Amino acid sequence: MYNKKLLNNLNDKQKQVVSAIRKNLLVLAGAGSGKTLVLVRRIAWLISIENCSPKSILAVTFTNKAAKEIKMRVSQLIGYKEQQNIWIGTFHSFAYYVLRIHYAEAKLPKNFQIIDNEDQKRLVKRIINIMNLSTNDEKYSIKYIIKCINAIKNNCLINHKKNIVNIPIYKIYDEYQKLCETNGVIDFNDLIFKLHKLLLHNKDILKIYQKRFQNILIDEFQDTSSSQYNCIYLLYKNNYKVKITIVGDDDQSIYGWRGAKIENINHFLKDFHNVQTILLEQNYRSTSNILNAANKLISNNNSIRLEKKLWTNTNNGKLISIYFALNEFDEAEYIINYIKNNLIKKNIQLNNCVILYRNNFQSRIIEENMLKNNIPYKITGSIRFYARQEIKNTLSYLKLISNYNDDSSFERIINIPKRRIGVVTINTIKSIAKQLNLTLWKASNFIINEKKNILSKITYNSLKKFVYLIKSLKENTINYSLPIKIEKIIKSSGLWNLYLQNNDELNNTKINNLKELINSAVQFTKFKSNSNLNLSKDDDNLIEFLSQTILEYESKNEQKEDKNNDFVQMMTIHSSKGLEFNQVFMIGMEEGIFPNKTSSSKNEYLYEERRLAYVGITRAKKKLILTYTKKRYFYGKEVDSLPSRFINELPDNCIKKISYLDNKKNSQNNFFTDYNFYLGQLIYHNIFGKGIILKIEQVKNNKKIKIKFTNVGIKWIMSNYIKIYDQ
Repeated sequence: MYNKKLLNNLNDKQKQVVSAIRKNLLVLAGAGSGKTLVLVRRIAWLISIENCSPKSILAVTFTNKAAKEIKMRVSQLIGYKEQQNIWIGTFHSFAYYVLRIHYAEAKLPKNFQIIDNEDQKRLVKRIINIMNLSTNDEKYSIKYIIKCINAIKNNCLINHKKNIVNIPIYKIYDEYQKLCETNGVIDFNDLIFKLHKLLLHNKDILKIYQKRFQNILIDEFQDTSSSQYNCIYLLYKNNYKVKITIVGDDDQSIYGWRGAKIENINHFLKDFHNVQTILLEQNYRSTSNILNAANKLISNNNSIRLEKKLWTNTNNGKLISIYFALNEFDEAEYIINYIKNNLIKKNIQLNNCVILYRNNFQSRIIEENMLKNNIPYKITGSIRFYARQEIKNTLSYLKLISNYNDDSSFERIINIPKRRIGVVTINTIKSIAKQLNLTLWKASNFIINEKKNILSKITYNSLKKFVYLIKSLKENTINYSLPIKIEKIIKSSGLWNLYLQNNDELNNTKINNLKELINSAVQFTKFKSNSNLNLSKDDDNLIEFLSQTILEYESKNEQKEDKNNDFVQMMTIHSSKGLEFNQVFMIGMEEGIFPNKTSSSKNEYLYEERRLAYVGITRAKKKLILTYTKKRYFYGKEVDSLPSRFINELPDNCIKKISYLDNKKNSQNNFFTDYNFYLGQLIYHNIFGKGIILKIEQVKNNKKIKIKFTNVGIKWIMSNYIKIYDQ
């Protein structure tokens, strides 16, 4: 029987989820409890056993990677053809397709485009100039303004101005939205925000999607924003046929800073009727010691969490090691030695080892030591494909050709390649645009036709040529297929020759990236016919392609797998969400770093920091090592550190404490010498001045010390010529 196949190899709780007949389902899925497996089987069950139409299923994920995995695994169970009729994707991609179909009702232009974070910064910077605001004032910094704009949209605050203390932000917000409207663009958070408005104010459109989607499944529900929650609630409200399954873990809610609302799980229990709650607590990833430590840690959040306790059938495993380092140099050396002795010497693959940190700045010293010791490593979260300069330049040409009113794209490429249009000219165009309330494109045409005397002859001709170039690129490529269109625009714009003229490794890489962009257009064209929601036939492939690049670029915490190389992985704990490793280091476990200074004084932030620590701990399958230091450099000064409170919250029977003082007693350890010199120590030399110790080597009865001096760089000095620096 097929139903037995779908329930095969599942535990009792997992079977309950897959075969549940109740209307609405809350699945509290702990770390490593097999939630993706359950979600996939649930979808297959609805189609194969309950005879639900694949077209009636909406499965929402938070990353493109998760969506692709679910699609693949569902295909294996029910076949590719059936899977193609299911709508599986991210919240933002679903919002995009709905808005693209109903652009008129959403009060958007037909060819609207999505701007990325960099373009958003350009628009905000322009508004600051228009409103004559001082960027020296922290509340008018670009970063803070964007944070507020995003918060307004994520939290549906636009109708609550009376409750907001910072009214000037709403004036900036209004100007920002007007500028977006003039430019024919929306930002990433607008996708959900405008979808919510569309469903809320247009009952006919709401009924279309209520009628279609009778089975809704949402992954990572703890990461939903207020706007996302409201969209789901509208699809459910007064729609008595719909079945909703949400899967989440309040203990892994770590994105409050970008609008996620952990309380949405509790709202679901109150706002949705007849909810059945099922706990997935059996863990298939970690050892008992690791799980017991995680359970004990997160229990300190009990006042705000839904009770659950992870357990496993595996043995206790190794104790969690907690290393007390002298300083960050000692911390790095300990990690290097562990990797050498326990992985490299034993021929154990490095890519199953990860070094996790709370903040990116913590990686530098580890990186330097990796390089010195020739240990291959990879920083996860490096520049993504669509964020690379040459790709963004090309996309800006494509955007401007598609939409002349896109000011951000206009400003980015007007002088790429260089065409003698500098900052002064751009500011002149902006000034005209501000005076006449025009876009930069229209202002440029106005100058060319009406005000050519305000520019020098050379600059005027350069601007005229640029405008002509954009128009001709649009006209001359209108009948080409998308890949050929992109190739011709890359070459005709001058971008190809810009990178080709310098035959070096960097520019060769850029050329290869441009080729890969063309390849991505080929793949997009090839697979467009498999889209879940069919757009009208005359929709421009280019517009869809540009929107897809932003959806891919802005999707959070997605990392491209690299199975061809063996390297130690390094990443922030936020980036590690959803991943697992045999060996996990969590470094810098100190007050002020983890939890950070801001979080340690406010309960709600502290709770999220603790959940983040919980996420880090539950990435480990076999071995977990936490490190903290006695001293650490901040802003050029060595300061005393305190161990993180999270270390003190771990159970004693699950941990093993190790200290640099243990190593000091070991005569073979070269960190500590008869001269009391150690790595990272500040010293003083009579000629070269102040420096910091990088390395110590034994030379007969003396020590040879590698020192980085403040004024003269790195030098090797014998220890009898230096003394400890007295601060």
